[in-house]
Amino acid sequence: MPKIIDVEITESESELLYLLRKQTKILQHSRVKTLLFIKQGKVKYTSEIATKLNRSRKSIYNWLQLYQNEGIHAYLEVASRGSRKEQLSDYTKECLATKLENPYIDITSYVELLQWAEQNCQEKIPYHALYHYCRSKLNSKLKIARKSHHKKDKQTVEVFKKTS
Repeated sequence: MPKIIDVEITESESELLYLLRKQTKILQHSRVKTLLFIKQGKVKYTSEIATKLNRSRKSIYNWLQLYQNEGIHAYLEVASRGSRKEQLSDYTKECLATKLENPYIDITSYVELLQWAEQNCQEKIPYHALYHYCRSKLNSKLKIARKSHHKKDKQTVEVFKKTS
């Protein structure tokens, strides 16, 4: 027979309802709902909570152990993914921003910008990191017009521009 839940919930039911409304992540919402079910006396076993929340019984048990040992703040703290280290330093970001703000920039491609940044900032920068930072954060577009063909007739171009 499963073990009856013997965790003492220190928060009041109104506090738990407030916390439930306040949560933005699904995991935090489920964790507060677990405490609310126990506080209201709707469940006796972890397996009942697991079926109601569509979680594993072991997860519910681990949550309750975390709540009992470390309290509500650690219980609601959910580690998010994506904690990798930034590849561009603050100094490099400032250098790139000032360089790209200059209207008389002589750089025409991201490869040239990468070479310039590596020379001036003295650090190795991956191309994709520089490109993504410049495009997404600085909204830069390094583009140059295509070269005109050497046989193109200039008079024909002028006639075309007048008619269109």
